[in-house]
Amino acid sequence: MDLGFALNRLAVATAKALSADVVAVLLPNKAEDRLTVVAAYGIDVEEAEKLLATLPPPIDDAHPPPLPGYASGVCVRLRSGELPFGLLCAYSRHPRQFTPDHVEVLRALADLGTALLQAFEETSTLTQIDAAKSRFIHIATHELRSPITTAQSLVRTVLKGYAGSLSKQQEEIISRIARRLDFLETLVNDLLDFAASKAPELEEAASPVTLNASVGRAALLLQPQAEEKGVNLIVHPCREELAVWATEDSLDRIFTNLISNAVKYTPTGGEVTVSLGRAGEQGWVKVTDTGIGIPEEALPHLFEEFYRAPNARQFAVGTGLGLVIVKELVERYGGRIEVESQEGKGTTFTVTFPLWHPED
Repeated sequence: MDLGFALNRLAVATAKALSADVVAVLLPNKAEDRLTVVAAYGIDVEEAEKLLATLPPPIDDAHPPPLPGYASGVCVRLRSGELPFGLLCAYSRHPRQFTPDHVEVLRALADLGTALLQAFEETSTLTQIDAAKSRFIHIATHELRSPITTAQSLVRTVLKGYAGSLSKQQEEIISRIARRLDFLETLVNDLLDFAASKAPELEEAASPVTLNASVGRAALLLQPQAEEKGVNLIVHPCREELAVWATEDSLDRIFTNLISNAVKYTPTGGEVTVSLGRAGEQGWVKVTDTGIGIPEEALPHLFEEFYRAPNARQFAVGTGLGLVIVKELVERYGGRIEVESQEGKGTTFTVTFPLWHPED
């Protein structure tokens, strides 16, 4: 993955997180002593460059320079230590108020972008690239996860009334912040999983792993979520062990993601069924739900980064990375993933792996 591709992914993730029409990443052009647009979403880089390059820098993080044709905007600085060296800007065509939590989300994404840039800057050999990937994941884990977890804990404490009673308006505002933090946590976790799925050298060595055990762990983990939502989660195991050559962590991520999605997009009173079986020298797992289904026109795009079907965006919060991660991991170990769906009726994902035998 090259730097331009990574920065474009950052722009897409920022647009999704803030529901922005346009996002631009600006970095220094040392030859011309100014900032240059290097990645954008919702606008061509060249057009964004023409509009933004001549504008003055923002007075502070929350107040960006006005962008012709766009009513509202928010910018944060990309920083290396205390030294600002670039900008991450989001704009809306229509008047809207970017709140302090929008700014915090943007700052967190800017930190992620900074870590990414620093990682790429330090890579000149294969060894350095591997070290930078590890460093990037370390930075993202400890510099983003920790403050998010702390903020979530504090917000929950306030919502439970331990810091005093809240008015209805205060409770609504705090609840909105809690939802934003939950989304940011999901985004960070998905980005970390995505980075790990692209870097197999960071994983443990593959070994024989049984599909029954992996599906069982995923179902046990997600059973409380299903019960809380009123969704019936059923597992039909296979009598055979169905061993495949993979890593336990990868298989667990695959089935946790698929079952979690099925529960998420199935309304209360619905059902999610996970079944396992064998077809010749292949072991298969089917995850079937009675949920909202997937529109036919969305099916070809399901495994594209950050893509979400229109009805999924309206039904639940998500990042559009989960299925990308699943497909990457499934194919790494010689498997394949297929989907059948009918909008309003439900969806079935089928994952198939070649079976492992002791003599292999």
